[in-house]
Amino acid sequence: MALFLQRLTLKVFISVDMEGISGIVDGTMTSRSQQDYAQGRALMVADVNAAIKGVLAHGPAEITVCDGHGSMTNMLPEELEGDAVLVRGGNKPLSQISGIDSSYNAALFVGYHSKKGTLKGMLSHTYSGRVIESLTVNGQEIGETGMNGAIAGYYGVPLVFVAGDLAVCNEAKELIPGIEVAVVKEAVSRVSAKCLPPAKARALITENVTKALHRIDEVEPFTFKPPIEVFVRFTNANYADAAEFMPSAERIDGKTIRIVTDDYLKAFGGFITSVYCAQAVA
Repeated sequence: MALFLQRLTLKVFISVDMEGISGIVDGTMTSRSQQDYAQGRALMVADVNAAIKGVLAHGPAEITVCDGHGSMTNMLPEELEGDAVLVRGGNKPLSQISGIDSSYNAALFVGYHSKKGTLKGMLSHTYSGRVIESLTVNGQEIGETGMNGAIAGYYGVPLVFVAGDLAVCNEAKELIPGIEVAVVKEAVSRVSAKCLPPAKARALITENVTKALHRIDEVEPFTFKPPIEVFVRFTNANYADAAEFMPSAERIDGKTIRIVTDDYLKAFGGFITSVYCAQAVA
């Protein structure tokens, strides 16, 4: 009976990006201004539904999906299976993982990509490829997996699963011991890859999500201990000039600012604000 009640109350948060979706290899499928965007959207929701299927194979669950790519309006609510709630739209307080809180049992990341500069990383970048060169927290360079995984960890929620290319799955395993992954493609270059057949990729996502949820208790939430020291390195000095106006920012060199705080969410907010400052002058 106890196990049955536990499964009834399972809450799962799914954060979704687009570059790591099975079959997507370049920007023609990830931007609404490009000719193949409709195909990219269809592939995206199919991978997400595969993850939802894996959650429900584990047992009854309350599922929230956060659209975390671009304008964050890529998926339509009626396309999601399993009565999943969809968080969509831009300028959300926690961006790609908005809606998560301490009531969730597990976080899953679908369609994720590796940090900027990763060798054979499919469409690799760190949040905003145009303006951000790197993000370093407490001496560790991270990409969006670590950045958002630490938000989940802040609320005590373990990141138990990542789906994407081989590079991001390796990145996730380096950060979080015991995490389950689904490698749906392997990059040949930044914009080319060996892709699993869609049906096989989705079956792998479903299978490994179910495995991950059976092992929730084996994965520790990913966190950074305070004080939180963040170095944001931009792609040119003009962007750092703009971000330096932030009261929390200390200019380190031509392209880098430093933020120190006692709270990871404040540090994350400082990073996002610095991105907006840089994009304003880009």
